[in-house]
Order: sequence, then structure tokens, then C-alpha cells
Amino acid sequence: MDSDAPDSKRLFFIGTNNYQAGLTGGERLAAELKGKGNVVVFTMPGQANLAERLRGYRAALDSHPQIKITRVVDIAGDPRVAFDTTTQILGKEKDKVNAFVCLEALAGKEVATVLSQYKVNDKVIIAMDTDPDTLEWVRKGVIAATISQKPYTMTYVGLRELDNLYHHKLNSLTQDWSKDSFAPVPAFVDTGSALVDKSNVENFIQMKQAATGGVK
Repeated sequence: MDSDAPDSKRLFFIGTNNYQAGLTGGERLAAELKGKGNVVVFTMPGQANLAERLRGYRAALDSHPQIKITRVVDIAGDPRVAFDTTTQILGKEKDKVNAFVCLEALAGKEVATVLSQYKVNDKVIIAMDTDPDTLEWVRKGVIAATISQKPYTMTYVGLRELDNLYHHKLNSLTQDWSKDSFAPVPAFVDTGSALVDKSNVENFIQMKQAATGGVK
């Protein structure tokens, strides 16, 4: 669930179609940049889900040759790297970078904080996930959009499938069912993703509060 491990002996994967999430983000990025600009990407290499998101962004930008990904930054799980890198860019390369893409949840709010502190309002940020700080920056218009995932759905469907596998045991747990046209299990369950921007962020927050009883 959540992040795939395709080289393991897992039966199937339940989670986000990360390539599609990247495509969605890339299409919005191209619209925000009006087809032209230089982009810095914050990610963590070695994670299959993030690699798929980047592949989706690149695919979306293939039809926009004037938009270039000029730098891919490994934040190594440390949001301070995104904060410091953005600060350095605004100091030395302000006119050379038009947009920031954040492929994981940590970097978006850090980039937004730096841009807000320096009162820079002509850069595009496309973030990932929907923690409260990220949503607040979307609400303020500093983050143009973020890609929401469905962690509740991942766990709900995942546990339901585990219960089903327990009560309705397969003939084999080692067979590669993905190559069987009559497989009793799927190869992949896409739990979906969606774009959250200023037009729907208030509704998204209300739905989240209703689902969690107001707990952030």
C-alpha cells in the first residue's frame, strides 16, 4: 500500500497512480507558466513513487519544449534542504527560475515560506499532498496547486483485501498473478489523486474536517 515494491513478492499494489499524478501536476505547471520557463524539482531519488511522478511531469512537458527542468534537487528527507536551496536561488538565480515542483510532502510549504518571506509573487509552486500548512499556502495563493492522494482509501481497501485473502485463500501466494488473464486478484488498485487549488481548497478542507471530526 501507498508506495509500491514491484521487485518484492507482493501480490499487488494499492495506492496512487503516481505517473498520472505527475501528468496532472505537469499539465497544471504548463498552464501556469503559459508554456515557457525554467523549473526546479525537489525530490528524493531512489523512491519508485517519486520517480514515477517525475516521469509523469516530464511526459506532460514533452509537448512544451520551452519549459525546461533545469535542476533536480535531492532533499534527502530534510525539508531544510528545500528551504535553503530556494533561499540560495532567490539570491543568485532569481531571474533564472520560474517554478518549483515538489514531488513529496515536505518541500512545498518550505518553498512557499521562503517566497513569502522575500515577497516574491511571480514564481509558480506545484506541491504534493494536503497537510494543513500546504493547504494554507494554497488558500493564500502562494502555492498554485497541490496533488492530493487518498491515504484513507489506501488503508481501507488494503485491509479489506487482506481480510478477503484470509477468508478466501488463494491457491498460491507466490504465483505471478499479473500475467494470468483469470487472476482472482488485480495487479494494481489505483486509489486516485486530484488537484487542489484556490478554487476548491475550501471545499477540500471542509470535507477533510467532516471525515476526521475536525482533527488535523
